[in-house]
Amino acid sequence: AYLGAITRKYYGPDSVHAEFEADTCNALLGLPTCGMWVPSGTAFIQLLTNQAPAWIGAWCLIGIVAASMSTADGAILAMGTVFSHNMVRQLDEFFPDLITSDNLLTAARITTIPFTIIAACIGSFFKTEHSAGVGYLLIVAFDIVLATVVVPLFGCFYTKNPSPRAALVSMLAGGITRVVLEFALPKDGFLLLPYKAAEFLDYGSAASVNYPVFFDVPEEEMWNPDVEQCEQPRFEDYTGVDSLAAFLVSIVVFILVQSIEGCNGNKPLFTFKGMEGYVKDLGDDDEEKEEKDDDDVKEGEDEGYPPSLDKTNPLDNSSKTAH
Repeated sequence: AYLGAITRKYYGPDSVHAEFEADTCNALLGLPTCGMWVPSGTAFIQLLTNQAPAWIGAWCLIGIVAASMSTADGAILAMGTVFSHNMVRQLDEFFPDLITSDNLLTAARITTIPFTIIAACIGSFFKTEHSAGVGYLLIVAFDIVLATVVVPLFGCFYTKNPSPRAALVSMLAGGITRVVLEFALPKDGFLLLPYKAAEFLDYGSAASVNYPVFFDVPEEEMWNPDVEQCEQPRFEDYTGVDSLAAFLVSIVVFILVQSIEGCNGNKPLFTFKGMEGYVKDLGDDDEEKEEKDDDDVKEGEDEGYPPSLDKTNPLDNSSKTAH
């Protein structure tokens, strides 16, 4: 809030840097023609590079770049890991030993290359009128995660006998809903839901060249709002509605599929190749480790080492014997 107030002081409507759109009108203010202030999307960057001390501006810009790189490389690494570990590994039935424990890390590193190229192209060529600019893609990305991942994750831990089909269908339903609502719902960038009050009307095109009604001029030179109407569009931005709606659709679909399978004795509604789980190679389990330790102890006893001594480190054994 403090930085926003400073930015508004130097680049707000009362500053020397303010920009206005001419030939607009506002019936609530009684203005048949006026200038509408156009906020600058780069006002904060201009504040850091022009008004702020050089060392403060530099550190702020470094922080912005560092946060952006951290978010970007984390997302790219996550996509590469998930794609190689959870998707390509499911093709083992068609391509045996395509992904193994030995080349899993290499496969994850290689798959990050196309994801990086795709992300760079989208960020370079993406055009939007949203106030967040390219950063709006980050908002959409987090919305997709909310609509697809959160419900199956909580369902896995808090549902008895969680169904992979319920998770898959809820992910698809939530993701598709979020994408459809992104283009179906109107968003003008002002983050205001449509209300009927006159305060929620945007500026319109100039209605008249006459004087406003509060000017002391002859009647023939005064603006008549009934004859020359100021057509103002209403603010209409449903940002956030699409996020919550997609999340609710994901919850409903997960519960519905999970309940249907539960009522049918956990009988799968559908199945196809790739739905089967796989066993991760985590190395020796506890029982194997215990058997290995027992074999080492027996081998040491056969070679003349007491059970309490470590045959692999004679120095430790000599110190123990001395004590």
